[in-house]
Amino acid sequence: MVTDKVRVRDKYRLVKRIGIVLAVILVIGLVLGGMFIFGFFSGEKTEIILENPLKDIVFANTNAQGQIDKEAVIKQGILEFNGDYINYILVALGVGYLHKSPLFENPLIEFVLGDEVWSSEIIGGMPNSKKESIDNEDLRISISKEEAVRALLSPDIEQFMKDSVAEGRAGIEMIAGKVELFSKGYLEMYGELSG
Repeated sequence: MVTDKVRVRDKYRLVKRIGIVLAVILVIGLVLGGMFIFGFFSGEKTEIILENPLKDIVFANTNAQGQIDKEAVIKQGILEFNGDYINYILVALGVGYLHKSPLFENPLIEFVLGDEVWSSEIIGGMPNSKKESIDNEDLRISISKEEAVRALLSPDIEQFMKDSVAEGRAGIEMIAGKVELFSKGYLEMYGELSG
């Protein structure tokens, strides 16, 4: 009997295992949280300088006294609408702050212009707009072509868009989750526009 081996059970074995599992989950959570915070704060604004795509239209519709025929500019701008218009608006709205998240793809913005859908992928702070629909957009901006052209003619596009959203002429809808939007740098831009 003295030579028989006795197996002694550790009464805290279950508590130790639960502690180890919780410690592993905590470490993983801290690493992911650190990645999000690093991604958010490392996103320096990329300075982008674009020429207003309406410049030639405005020049063609300016008389000798320097007066601009705004209605003619708006009509021609609607007819010649292209991706450069959207790129210029997005740059004015501050997409230079957007960046790729460590866990998600590049920022994607969808523009709904009446019956047309345009999408923009932000790569290195620079928007690349195409006339196509996307399924995994982060943000959707709904605006008419006329309102977009009027925004391009305004002296402060950001303030024009803010007023347009407040007055219901344009709409902004967050599609992706707040964690994804935060990690890509959207929340400040959205807050500025939606008030």
